[in-house]
Amino acid sequence: MEAQVVTIAQPFHAAYEKCIEITSPRSGEMSCDKTHSAMEASLETEGRELRRLLRQEHLDTQGGVWVGEAVCGSDGVVRSPTRAHMASGSKRVCGAMRVARTGESQRGVASLCPREAPLTLPAHGDAHRLQKRVATQAVTSSFEGVVNDIATETSVRLGKRQVEPVVYAAAQDFDALYAQGCAEEVQQQAHAQPIQGLTFDGKGVVRRPEALREATRKKAEASAQRPPRGFARQEKSNRKRMATVAGISHVDRHRRSPQTVARQFAPLRLVPSTGNPAPKPGGKQRWASLEKPMKTVMETGCAAGLRRDPEHQAEWVVWVDGEHTQSACIEKAANASGVTVAIMVASMHVLAYLWKAANALCEPEDANAAQGVGEKIEQRLQGQGHSIVRS
Repeated sequence: MEAQVVTIAQPFHAAYEKCIEITSPRSGEMSCDKTHSAMEASLETEGRELRRLLRQEHLDTQGGVWVGEAVCGSDGVVRSPTRAHMASGSKRVCGAMRVARTGESQRGVASLCPREAPLTLPAHGDAHRLQKRVATQAVTSSFEGVVNDIATETSVRLGKRQVEPVVYAAAQDFDALYAQGCAEEVQQQAHAQPIQGLTFDGKGVVRRPEALREATRKKAEASAQRPPRGFARQEKSNRKRMATVAGISHVDRHRRSPQTVARQFAPLRLVPSTGNPAPKPGGKQRWASLEKPMKTVMETGCAAGLRRDPEHQAEWVVWVDGEHTQSACIEKAANASGVTVAIMVASMHVLAYLWKAANALCEPEDANAAQGVGEKIEQRLQGQGHSIVRS
């Protein structure tokens, strides 16, 4: 099957004229009576239009592709009638563009456009780079904010209804991404470090009532029916849905005594400098889920650990905050995966309680408070938790 390409007599002529218009000393864009800010804004707009023309004429120079009298698709169906002079619009970072195509169709099946294969056109009108920018900005902004930012930074105007499906589509392949095999670099780090660390935690996210879990929604409905007493503040509990956050990394061993660890919890001005810095973890991977239960996320974390350490050569360590349900789910997931894990409980929560007690018993900026907290946390690290409670 031979293809014929229709060429243009003067390719990139419009872009060339636009470049001359921008760089000409007699043009208004380069006039000396303009302020620096106005000239920069004008060059930004005109430069974006120049990029659009370059890309548009690059598409036009490829011309309409004629592929013969018949095209056989991957489904085995031969499409013989040719639909010439077809065109589709595409929104890109530098502006809107038109892609001319030649389509091959047949009754009962979808049309094929052979030119789409080398161009890798997206499924809908927005280019991949524009979709990536929309998805990136949606992480830290609302849909309305994304619409305003895209209109300010590019020549494309999108509506909220156009932004929403792009963001939803970008969030569909997380499970498939994390289920993939490890990269060679990560696999090398896993074999080089003796400890494979997993961490699990919960994070409450305020949600609308219909998006809460069933038990939380029932409690919220019951509390909403009780009128507040006097000038009491409005009830703010039962508004969040807990997301389970998981992570995995690899780190070298770092031996420290309880005294050394306890001194690190003191205020920075009292922490002595040490010449033995802690090793930095590598091969980090983080993920979270509002939809999946805690058990499923922890099983996913153990599965990711098995892909990195299938022969159980590393020592598995799990860091948690001490919540009993969380620890029980970790033990079940580890037993189901056939691995032995060492569960380490974070001391930060205990440290917060100790500092709260110290601030209540001591004067502000009292050096004895830091010394007392250091002694108590040292006892905690030595396994003397009961003595702290009695004292």
